[in-house]
Amino acid sequence: ELTCRVHDECNGSDVFGSDICTCRPYLIYGIEDAARTAQRGGVGIIAYYRKEGRALGEVTKFLVYNARKRQEGGDSAATYFRRTECVAGVEDARFQELMPDILQFFGITKIHNLHSMSNMKYNAIVKSGIEVVNRISIPPELIPQDAQVEIEAKKAAGYFTQDEVKKGEALEKVKGRPIDE
Repeated sequence: ELTCRVHDECNGSDVFGSDICTCRPYLIYGIEDAARTAQRGGVGIIAYYRKEGRALGEVTKFLVYNARKRQEGGDSAATYFRRTECVAGVEDARFQELMPDILQFFGITKIHNLHSMSNMKYNAIVKSGIEVVNRISIPPELIPQDAQVEIEAKKAAGYFTQDEVKKGEALEKVKGRPIDE
């Protein structure tokens, strides 16, 4: 059995403990589950990638955080991705196609438990020929109060979750524009 967390760097949360996002709790949860898998005789691996702030950099990330917190009406799931677009010109600059290379280097052909909500990461892993048996999202009780905006925006945008989400209804509400089915 192999448990894996593929994690993109987040100094604000990983190092300094900011609770505006789920990065640190997701990383800790992934490490704990990887350790439990190893204790059962399996393998646990954490792949930590240097892609700070959706690969936009730390300064841009903090500009986005400030814009989100200071916008009229406060931070909201409805404007979560839009704020990044307004500040950086894109929602996300990460290129995940090469991300599975390190997993391939270690000879991984099957991940039994993948800790990630990111469809881009999942798709890159599967496209590289690695089978994923289970995807694991962060348990609700580990989500900091200030990160609820992030998690609700991601769920509504179609990120993987084990919660039931009415994607069409939620996405339209969060993105503020009709969706194409």
